[in-house]
Amino acid sequence: MFADLNQELLEVKDNLRKRAKYEEHIERLNTYLTEEKRKRSQLKSLLEKEEEDVARLERFTLTSVFYSLTGKKFEKLDQEQKEVLAAKLKYTEAVETIEDVEGELAEFQALLTPIANSSVRYEKIIREKEKLIYDSNSVWSVKLFDLADKEADLQSNLNEYHEAIDAGQLALHALERALSSLDSAKGWSTFDMFGGGMVSTAMKHSRLDEAKKHIHQAQNKLRVFQDELLDIKHHFDSTIEVGGMLTFADYFFDGLIVDWMVHGKITESYDQTSQIIGRVSRLLGSLKGQRDQMEEELRSVKEEKKNLLESSH
Repeated sequence: MFADLNQELLEVKDNLRKRAKYEEHIERLNTYLTEEKRKRSQLKSLLEKEEEDVARLERFTLTSVFYSLTGKKFEKLDQEQKEVLAAKLKYTEAVETIEDVEGELAEFQALLTPIANSSVRYEKIIREKEKLIYDSNSVWSVKLFDLADKEADLQSNLNEYHEAIDAGQLALHALERALSSLDSAKGWSTFDMFGGGMVSTAMKHSRLDEAKKHIHQAQNKLRVFQDELLDIKHHFDSTIEVGGMLTFADYFFDGLIVDWMVHGKITESYDQTSQIIGRVSRLLGSLKGQRDQMEEELRSVKEEKKNLLESSH
């Protein structure tokens, strides 16, 4: 009876945490989705005004544009052409982001359904606890239940930290892939500057297409990580700083696009990516330190509960 009730308490406490978390994430994602759809609509209108075939943009890549220009370098494009190119890239990014967010929303809704009645289960446990505390044949006592309740809270909190750390690791790996592809593009750009010709220019653009894909993945993973950090900050009154990470992707797409074929601009993007990797790594270090403290507290509570159970026999 003790083991069953203790396990049920652990599960229901974590489900209560998950329910609150999923509801908050759904609310934030809906707000973000509305903003991305507004951005997509504005960019679509701009491109239609420029008589661009918006439907073809689903297959838009820097490499395809390079070949359509029959070797004309991006640096030689006039300002209007650069602005249209930037709008194309931002439009495809908005379309991809909307798909990502809609997928996440569907996933959270599916996860929320089976735990919607967690409060009812918790109330049932509380009633069962009250009966057992006053049952002379039961090992349960007020002290024991308080310890079991604290254990459930700590375990649930630890799960929150594990989820944040996992999200941070995924963001870090995506950023490292982006850094690698930017480094490759930077290398081809250097070769191009010293007369590498059409082949090196094509390779540079191909590497930047790869970097664009990885930057999008990194932007998505950073947003998920930021959401996890917000959970930590809101529920644990943590001092971890969560703002500003997403400006990295904004900087890349809004500030660098029109001139990113210039070697210095690729270098700027590489340096910016390196800075974000450093920041994510530091945040992960802080999370792991707080997690370790919590694990130590959990071990202490489990030991106290074990001793209390042994003394009651």
